[in-house]
Amino acid sequence: MKYAFTIAGAFAFGLALQAAAFGAEKNPTAVVEMFTSQGCSSCPPADEILSGYAASEDVLALSWHVDYWNYLGWKDTFSDAAFTDRQQRYAVSFKRRGVYTPQAVVNGRNHVVGSRRADIEQLKTSYAASGKGLTVPIKTERSSDKIRIFAKADAGEALLWIVYYNREEKVKIQRGENRGRTIVYHNVVRDYSMLGMMKDGSVDVTLPLAEMKKKGHDACAILLQRTTKSGTPGPIIGAAVIDYIQAGG
Repeated sequence: MKYAFTIAGAFAFGLALQAAAFGAEKNPTAVVEMFTSQGCSSCPPADEILSGYAASEDVLALSWHVDYWNYLGWKDTFSDAAFTDRQQRYAVSFKRRGVYTPQAVVNGRNHVVGSRRADIEQLKTSYAASGKGLTVPIKTERSSDKIRIFAKADAGEALLWIVYYNREEKVKIQRGENRGRTIVYHNVVRDYSMLGMMKDGSVDVTLPLAEMKKKGHDACAILLQRTTKSGTPGPIIGAAVIDYIQAGG
């Protein structure tokens, strides 16, 4: 599975590094993950909300397309069983019996219905005020053929993830509950994998850059996320965004 705890996925992170090929890294103050589906009639309003967050400088917005609505007559072109698995693991963390769409998860700490922007904002604001935001800066250093990603925290363990996504995708839906609609999605996750583990308050990973150009994605994000006692996703304590433009076409 794409989320397997191996370093193999790390080697999919790469691009022949040139200054013109990359934009500046940024450290958001909140992460909003939207679990959605092209086959869900309730999802377009939530997708629009996520698009607004994708344009924000202080929010990392990620659109995870699940596969359990594909039976309704339209297979979501971005859906992946691994993304459904992530949502199901969140359900365990939140002590829920099931999953639903659209669902917005804020900072890995709690969830709300994804079409309720006011509820998302309430979580973002309360976490920022109570010290439950992204309190651990993630730093990067780049050279001609590799990138170093490192972070330090006061204590505790956490997992370092890389998430690949495309900044904009337009889809004409021909069947299912949204048939006839053309929807523009933003920050559409296409792949993710674990890079390493924070132990004794620090994590330091160096990755080769030779392969990312072959993947063809627009951008990637780094997440530093704690796990619960049962091993499911917990609070996200740090995040960084690396935008890039494919060099050489």
